[in-house]
Amino acid sequence: MAQIKAGVGRSVVTPRVGATLIGYFNRPGPSTGVHDDINARALVLDDGSTAIALCSVEFCWLAGVTVQAIRAAAAGRCALEPENVFVFATHTHSGPAPQYDADWPRPLADIIADAIVEAYETRVDARLAAGFGQLFGYNINRRWLNRPTDPSVGVLRVDRADGSPLAVLGNYACHAVVLGYDNLLISGDWPGYASRILEAELGHNCVVLFSQGGAGDVNPLTETVRQKLAASHPVTTIGLLTTYYGKHGATDVPNWWNIEDRGGGTFLEAETLARAYSAEVMRVWRTLTPDSSAPLWTERVIVDGSLAPDEPPPSGMTEGHRKLLRDFDVTAIEVAMLGIGEVVILGQPGEVFTENAVDFRKFCQQLGYLYPFFVSYANGSFAYMPPANAFAEGGYEVDWPLRLGLSRYVQDRIAAATRPVLERRRPTQT
Repeated sequence: MAQIKAGVGRSVVTPRVGATLIGYFNRPGPSTGVHDDINARALVLDDGSTAIALCSVEFCWLAGVTVQAIRAAAAGRCALEPENVFVFATHTHSGPAPQYDADWPRPLADIIADAIVEAYETRVDARLAAGFGQLFGYNINRRWLNRPTDPSVGVLRVDRADGSPLAVLGNYACHAVVLGYDNLLISGDWPGYASRILEAELGHNCVVLFSQGGAGDVNPLTETVRQKLAASHPVTTIGLLTTYYGKHGATDVPNWWNIEDRGGGTFLEAETLARAYSAEVMRVWRTLTPDSSAPLWTERVIVDGSLAPDEPPPSGMTEGHRKLLRDFDVTAIEVAMLGIGEVVILGQPGEVFTENAVDFRKFCQQLGYLYPFFVSYANGSFAYMPPANAFAEGGYEVDWPLRLGLSRYVQDRIAAATRPVLERRRPTQT
């Protein structure tokens, strides 16, 4: 097999102070300062016949039109194929709205493409390996407190030929909402902290990318949340879907609290979660033995997410929804798949529930894939993309596809479109 080559790049995508932050409808105003710079981080892998770029951007999400512009900008400056550029957001709720071009001195797509082009141009002989860890007790199902979350921590380690660390791609499912609506400082939230912590620990100008797993129904379990839950005061879940320790729907009782209320979240809590995640990444990283060969492949499918005849018409978007989502076409949902040696990555353009991410990993592992990574917020955004069974329960996340006219069967259609590809690409059994 051919020698794998890899390169990394980074660009600062911090907007001007005063830029609109997205992630909460009840934020009292625009940004007032910068707590930490937000970045685009890129990793390019090349096996001699296929070159792919992975680019993690510290935004809440990126529209499909922005992703297409990033791909075009990168492909116009280096020999990457546009369809081989895989862009995903870390989903920080303290990041800017990408549609406001005036918030950056240059086109945002060009700034993000800088990182990808740098990664392509700095490729060197490399070795890589992957593994899984587990991080328990730091995420919580925000729709049903007594339902599972995904503890899996995926780690892709990339070293230079001399053994020095070049890149790490981490994967974990936990909404980047430690900081709440009352925070007006630009920040990467806990994933931003994690990337900086790991880059400092690994040194050697290592670039650490973060990717969200199936975090659509998962919030951070911070110390403040732990204490409120331990106090046994009535708590409702997001969208008033369920109630614990009290009568369902009662919001006029003493010390009532909703788990979606992220007001008062602190940077210390963000750092605490980041340090726990980073420690698990490093524990796994130390166990891995990188290899110099890793065949690459990439495929994508386009899925029709339009309503079926038995579904009600769209309920319509509010002005707030329209400001956040633009130029989306539910008939053309891009789902990308990448193979990197023993790793297979599936990216969906939206917020996906834990159960779909776990189902994907289970299916792949039964086919013989050792390390399946599920990446949300990848290559665009159609907001929430729940499983069909969630629609009968309702809730905040379900309200989004009902407004947009996105089918409740979208996850079933994605599985039907991607599973034949994964079966055809299944690893050779030895």
